[in-house]
Amino acid sequence: MRYSCWVIGLLLCVLACEAQGAKRPVTETERLARELKRSPGDMELHCRMAQAQLAEGDTAAAEKTLEYALKLKETPCLYMQKARIQFARQDFYSAARYCAQAVKAGMKPEEDSLIFRIDSLSSGGVRVGIQRLATEDKKNDALRYGLEQMEKSAVRSQPSEVRSQPSAVSSQKSDVSHQQAEEDSIIAEIPFLNQTERLEMKGKINGLPIRLSVDTTATESSISGVETMFMLKNEYISKADIHDNNTAVMIKRLEIGESVVLNDITLQHRATQEQSVILCMGDLERLGRIRIDDKKRMLVIYK
Repeated sequence: MRYSCWVIGLLLCVLACEAQGAKRPVTETERLARELKRSPGDMELHCRMAQAQLAEGDTAAAEKTLEYALKLKETPCLYMQKARIQFARQDFYSAARYCAQAVKAGMKPEEDSLIFRIDSLSSGGVRVGIQRLATEDKKNDALRYGLEQMEKSAVRSQPSEVRSQPSAVSSQKSDVSHQQAEEDSIIAEIPFLNQTERLEMKGKINGLPIRLSVDTTATESSISGVETMFMLKNEYISKADIHDNNTAVMIKRLEIGESVVLNDITLQHRATQEQSVILCMGDLERLGRIRIDDKKRMLVIYK
C-alpha cells in the first residue's frame, strides 16, 4: 500500500512538472529552430534566426548561424545580418565590408537604410568596398547600381557650402594643407608587386619570404594548405602553432614589406586556397588607418 502511494505521488509530481513546462512560452529562436529542422535550406529562416539571436544579445550564436548558412548559399540578407552584428559591436569598418558584399549579392542600398548609416560612420567604407568589388567584377549590374546610389547619397549628405564650388585659390590651399597633413601621418607605404593584378606584397612569416595578398572584402586572414605544410616541414611553425582542429595557424611574426610587423596573428587554414597568405582589412587595421592607392599601386598606412 505504501509503495502504491509513493508511485502515485511520483506520477503526480511528474505530471505537475510537465504542466508547468507546458505553460512556458516558446521563444522565437526555439520556434525558428523547429522550422529550420523542417526546411534547412531556407535562407530566409536562417536570416530570421540570426536576427532573433541578435535581438536576444547572443552574437556568438548569431554568427554561427550565419557562417553555416553562408556555406550553403550567399544571400544579401545573410550579409546584412553579419553587418548588423559588427554594427552592434561598433566595428563600422567590418560592417561596411559586409554591406558591400550584400550589395554584390543583389541588395539595393535603399532597401536597407543601415547601409547608409554604416557608410557614414565608416567614412565611406561601404562605397570603397563596392568600388573594389566592382573593379573585380565589371559585369555585376548590382554593384554598378549600388555604387551609383552610394555616390548620390554622399553628394546629398554634404553640406551646401561644401557642394558649392570654391575659388581656385582656396581650393589649392585646402588641397595642399590636406596633402601635407596626410603625408605627416603616414607610417609606411608598401608597394604592390607590379607583375600581378592582385594586391600582392612582399613579406615574411617567421623569417620565411612569402607573398601576401590583400583582400578588402575578406573577414578573416587565411593561409593555404600548401604553405602550412611547407612551414611545418621546415620548422617555420610547429604543431603547437596549429589550433582549433587544424583550422587555424598562429603566426608569431608577420612582416609586411620591409618596415611593418604584425605579431601574434591567427590565419585561418584554407586547404584549397591558391594564394599563400590573404590578409583581411581587419587585421591590417591593427597597424593604423589603411588606404589602398590604386594609382601609385601601394598600401598606405596612417597613424
